[in-house]
Amino acid sequence: MSALDDTTRANIIGTIVGHPKGAPSKKELEYYNPSIAASTLTDHLIRLEEVGLIEAIERDREGLERGHPYRFFQLTDAARELFDRNNLFEPDAYRELFAEVEKTDEIEAAEGVERPNRRN
Repeated sequence: MSALDDTTRANIIGTIVGHPKGAPSKKELEYYNPSIAASTLTDHLIRLEEVGLIEAIERDREGLERGHPYRFFQLTDAARELFDRNNLFEPDAYRELFAEVEKTDEIEAAEGVERPNRRN
């Protein structure tokens, strides 16, 4: 669990857990974590994927409006089981916090994009 010793990575996990569809795009992760530079966010996402906490999922780009995301990040089943077993990253609490955040039209549009293999 040393990957989560980093506050930034823990915040990224919290953002994924709190997202209404459980799978934000990189654009959404950048919006909800404005203090993280885009390149740094990419590095953290790679690390979280390497340790098996998150996985990237992609939707078909056909029919997708220009500028809408097609790649999303969600917890792996193993991560959700681990967090549940240890009472970490409880979805309802994070979703309540997430719902209070003011969103731009662009972010609301990104949230509205259909995700593949959606898990709630």
